[in-house]
Amino acid sequence: MLAAAGFFAWRFGYPAAVRHFFRATGTVSLAPGQASVIAPNSMLFVVARNRDGVPVAVKKTINPVFPLNFEMSAADLIMPDLLTQTLYFEALLNTHGQILDAKKGDLCGEQSSGVRSISRGIKIELRARIK
Repeated sequence: MLAAAGFFAWRFGYPAAVRHFFRATGTVSLAPGQASVIAPNSMLFVVARNRDGVPVAVKKTINPVFPLNFEMSAADLIMPDLLTQTLYFEALLNTHGQILDAKKGDLCGEQSSGVRSISRGIKIELRARIK
């Protein structure tokens, strides 16, 4: 009986706690020389992916001003059941609003390594231009 209680606590308690306490903050900045590519009505997407590369949270900002401070919480989760302890963050700046379809001229950047689902100080620099 104790084993069953432990299993249910692990299976249903831990994932719920991770989702509830999910919070990530950081800054998205532009690489030198990239400010001229920002067009009116640009959209910045900050995406958190789990260890398998599946997007689990998205934060969208219209007409961002850089450097941009962002905060993601449980309200930004799109796939809460797939949330893992280690996340990989990336950012995409475009004018067409499609997050998974990068087009010529879009800017992108990513966090160099995985971070915990409760993290501060994430730094992403938009530098790579889609060609």
